[in-house]
Amino acid sequence: MENILITGSNGFLGSHLIDYLIDKKFIICGLDRPSASFRNLEHYMVANIKKEKFLGKKIKIKSNKENLFFLECDVTNALLIDEIIFELTPKYIFHLGAQPYILPSWENPAKTIEINVIGTINIFESIKRHKIPSRVILACSAAEFGTTTRVGRPLKEDDALLALHPYGISKIAAELLSRQYYINFGVESINLRFFNLTGTRRTNDAPSDFIRKIAQIELGLKTPPLEVGNLLPYRDLLDIGDAINAVWLAATKGTPGETYHICSGEKIQIKELLDISLSFSEKNIEVLENAPHIVRKSDEDIVIGDNSKIKSELGWKPKIPINQTLKEMFDYWIKFYQKNQDM
Repeated sequence: MENILITGSNGFLGSHLIDYLIDKKFIICGLDRPSASFRNLEHYMVANIKKEKFLGKKIKIKSNKENLFFLECDVTNALLIDEIIFELTPKYIFHLGAQPYILPSWENPAKTIEINVIGTINIFESIKRHKIPSRVILACSAAEFGTTTRVGRPLKEDDALLALHPYGISKIAAELLSRQYYINFGVESINLRFFNLTGTRRTNDAPSDFIRKIAQIELGLKTPPLEVGNLLPYRDLLDIGDAINAVWLAATKGTPGETYHICSGEKIQIKELLDISLSFSEKNIEVLENAPHIVRKSDEDIVIGDNSKIKSELGWKPKIPINQTLKEMFDYWIKFYQKNQDM
C-alpha cells in the first residue's frame, strides 16, 4: 500500500481527514507536536502504549488500526521532517499543521511565521532535495484576503490578498511558496483556501465556542451569562464533512499549481448562528455581547467565498445544512462534557 503523510493530524481538519481515509487502501502516518493530547484522535489510540523507535528515535505511536500510526514531530524540525519524508516517500502529503489562530499571531507573530512559513518550506525542501514524487495538498485560508473582502461580492481565487494580521500574512507566504516550488522545481502542489469550517471536535471558532458554552450551561457546569464577541459580521460557514469530500476530490483530481476555494458560497450572520445554537438549550440563557477578552483587534465585516471553480472543474458541491451541523456539534459536546465533567 502507498503512504499518506498528514501534518497537524490531531487537529480538527486532520482528525476528520483520517476518519475519511482510514478505510481506503493507504498506510496513514499522522504527524503532530510532541506531547500532543490526541483528544481528537482518542478513538484510534491504545491505552498505555509505549512509544516505539522510528528512524532511531522514540517517536512512533501505534493506533488500533493496522494502517495508521503517528509520529511526534514539529514541522519546524527540518532535519526530522526531511528524514520522515525520505523514509516514507508518501504519495500524498496533506500539510495541515499550522498555528491557525488570529489572536495568537498578534501575540507572537515570529512563532506564527516560523510554524506556518518555515514549516512549509521544510516540507517542500525535502521533496525537492530527494526528488520524491509526492503531491502536496496545502491548507490555506480565507484570512489571506483581509481588506479585499470589501469588494462586496463572493471572493474568487484570483482576487487580491491583503491580509490584516500576521496569521493571514503567513498563509499568503505559504501559498506563494507552494506556487514557487511547483513552477521552479515541479513539486506537485494544490492549494485549498478554506473559509470557515465547523463541525464536531471544532474549538476556537464562533459556533463551536457558542455550542460548547451552551452545552456546559445546559449541564450545570457553568453559569450565565454567555459571553460572546462581535455578532454583526457575516461568514461563509461549511460543514467539515463537505470540506473533507472537497479535500480528497482536489487531492486526487485537482490540477497541480492551482488554488481552490473550499466554502459554502453563502453568508450567515454570527448572530444567527448564536440564535440557532441557543435554540438547542431548554434554558433561557442571558447573553453578554462584545466581551473585551473575546473581541478581535481587527475583524472583516463580511467574508464569503466563490466556490464556482471547484464546482465546475471537479463537480463538488456542499450538501449539509448549517442547522444540522450545529445540532450535531451540540450533541457531541453534551456527550463530551457528560463524560469529562471537570473540563
